[in-house]
This record gives sequence, C-alpha cells and structure tokens, in this order.
Amino acid sequence: MNSLNKQVSGTCGASKGISLANRVRAAAVALVLTAGCGSALAATLYVDQRFGPGGNGSTNAPYNTIQAAINDGRSTDVIVYPGTYRENLSVQKSIRIVGYDGPRTTVIDGSAGGNAITIAANMTVTIQGLTISSGTYGVFQPTAGTLYLQNCIFCGNRSHGVYLDRTSTSLFPTVFIYNCISVSNNGSGIYLNAAWNGNYFYPTVIIYNTILAGNMAYGLEARYSGFTSGSITLDYNDYVANALGNYSALFGPGKPITAGSHSFSLNPDFVGGSAYTCNQDYRLSPGSPCLNTGALGVGWLNPDGTRNDIGAYGGPGAARFFTNPNGLPIISNVTIDQGMVPKGSTFTIRAKGAVH
Repeated sequence: MNSLNKQVSGTCGASKGISLANRVRAAAVALVLTAGCGSALAATLYVDQRFGPGGNGSTNAPYNTIQAAINDGRSTDVIVYPGTYRENLSVQKSIRIVGYDGPRTTVIDGSAGGNAITIAANMTVTIQGLTISSGTYGVFQPTAGTLYLQNCIFCGNRSHGVYLDRTSTSLFPTVFIYNCISVSNNGSGIYLNAAWNGNYFYPTVIIYNTILAGNMAYGLEARYSGFTSGSITLDYNDYVANALGNYSALFGPGKPITAGSHSFSLNPDFVGGSAYTCNQDYRLSPGSPCLNTGALGVGWLNPDGTRNDIGAYGGPGAARFFTNPNGLPIISNVTIDQGMVPKGSTFTIRAKGAVH
C-alpha cells in the first residue's frame, strides 16, 4: 500500500490569452499548475485527522484540524487527507485548501453551526477536491476577492450550497467554479446576491462543467432579475431536478444571461442513483450524459487525455482521483477474503463494479 504522505507539486506557468475563452481556459489550468508558485518561503502544510493534537503541519506530524493549518502563518497550501472534518472554517488569508484524495473521501461537515467555510474579503482562495456539507451555507464568499472552486461537492447545506455576494460598485469579487456538483441543498445550488442601494451589482462569475441537481430552491439563483453591472458566464453545465426550477428569472432563453449553449438538463446518472443524498456516490456511471461532454480544449482535458467529464470527478483538477478512464467499469467496492496470510501465501481480492 502506498503511503499517503507524498508531496504535491506542480509546474509554474503563465498565460497571455485575452479573450474570454482564453481567460476561462487559463484560469482552469492555473488551478492545477500553480501550487506553491508564490514565495520560495511558502509552506505546504498537511492535515490528517487520524493524528492527535500537537502536530506542526509536516507530513510526519500533520495538524488534525484544517483550521489549525489555515491559522499557521507559514501556510499557503493546505493538503487535507481523507476523513470527515467537523469544522466551520474561517479563512482570513489567501490560501489553497486541497483534498488529497478528492471529494468522495474528504468532507468538511459544518453541522456544528454557521457556514461550513466563510472567506474574508479581499482574499484569493482556492478550494479543491472536497465535499462541503451541513453548513448554513457551504461556502460564503463576501464582497471582494477571488475565489476558485474546483472538483468540489456542495451537499446538504441548510441553505445555499455556495453564496456569492457583491454589495457595491467599488468591490469586485471574481469567482471561478469548475467541475463541481451542488446537490440536495436546502436552498439553491449557487446563489448570487446583488442588491445594494437600489442597484444590482453582480459579481464576476464563470461556471463551467458543473452539475446543479436536486436542490430545494433553484440550481442557480440570482436575487434580482435586473442587471446593473457584473459579468456571469455559464456553459457546459447540467441543471436538473431542482424544486423551484433549474435557474431563476435572470437566466435562460430570452433572459439577460444565457444558461449556456452547451448546457443541458438530463439525469447525470450518478453511480449512487438519483436520490441525491449526501452519502451517495456522485461519480458518473459509464452511460452518463455528463461523460466527455464538458468544455473543449487542452486546458480542460481529463487526466487520461479525454474530453472533460462534467461534475466533480472530471477535468485536470481530478488527477489524483480520476476514477473512470475511457468509460471503463467503475469499481465501487473491494474486499479481501483473508485478514492475514503468511508470507508467500495467496489471498483473494473481490471487487464489484458499476457497468451499464
């Protein structure tokens, strides 16, 4: 068995595209390739709940809470090992928080009260590879700063899965949401608030390759149908089975904002079915309409080089937990018959897979 204590590295680079399409692709690539590209003194710290208190964030002595790693003055990148972390995170600085093994095994549970993750204004924050559940809001982004959400699942929050705010012409939050799933939240999957002084200043938001399904309000909701300023770009998304509608009055055919010419409303055919509960398997079955139907271009490719899979397990950010290469069966359960065997003996591994 390979140890979890491995370094995560990347290649620093730059993009000079000026079109909207180039900006979108460049931002997607940047999420994957910019780990630790800041100061040479920046520290990557580790979190593993299996360890007790008193850690220092190293691979041999990780912190046992995410908040402790965030609060460490050295941290610019936080790698979170699998587990359910019952925390309500307050992010007061620019940082990357990354689930080492992806959203199926790494959960932030905000049920103790408040938002699962609250981000301070004027920060640049990346949240990647996590399931974020049971908060008032899953993620609350305030009135200024830059937020990247990639390969995350927002599920079972008491109100909206993601709440994005803008309350002034002088504040310009920018939010990129790529390859996420927002499902079974008690409000909307993603909510945009814009009201300030009688005008509607929406944030700059780009949402691609994302599934918004089974929410109790809308898949995507804006508080007002007016549009004083802001920029909202949507495409290659699946909006389906949201109780009040897949999107509110600002979006859709003949509305100020199109839902995306490549977007659709189809059952995503999750491995765990369409009950949309937080403990189900949100990987895509081999027959899913979301397989290989995401955004085109080198910057969006799945880790195996195929076209982007819509949802939390596709795209370049899924390199550590990509589970469905080339439409092959998905292994959903593995058991070993013998608990212990002598050296040199044989043992039996049994696996079950989802095949459509």
